[in-house]
Amino acid sequence: MRLLDADILAYTLYEMSPAHPEAWTYLKNHVKESNKLYVTPITILETYNTLYHYYRVRPRENILTKIKLTMEILEHIETSIHGIEVAKNMNIPLGDGFLLATARENKIPVIVSNDQYVINAVDKYGLINENPISEETRILLGDYSP
Repeated sequence: MRLLDADILAYTLYEMSPAHPEAWTYLKNHVKESNKLYVTPITILETYNTLYHYYRVRPRENILTKIKLTMEILEHIETSIHGIEVAKNMNIPLGDGFLLATARENKIPVIVSNDQYVINAVDKYGLINENPISEETRILLGDYSP
């Protein structure tokens, strides 16, 4: 059981991202192996916002169609409201707090993320981070911090 972060889902859906091949392969392999991959409504919203505002994917209908098709192969889980407290205590973005609290409360041991806040926080919550994005690709993304 794994909980997907919005960055991985956005890389999966945005073909122009340097991380797309790795994220897409990860998703495809886990679905094929019948490993449960979960997403929350917050993750879906963050993915949409990333695709629309950051990557500037247009028209909106294209994004929504991709998200809708992807949601048909992923498991859905409600977001834990306790993420607010996690974000406050850890001084991290709210979406990351929601992700950590949701994984912990639903006994989902693995968060799939390339987000440094998540990577740095998982140990404190007894969780594991799995990052399908290679170091080389993280450097290309400009998100890598050693």
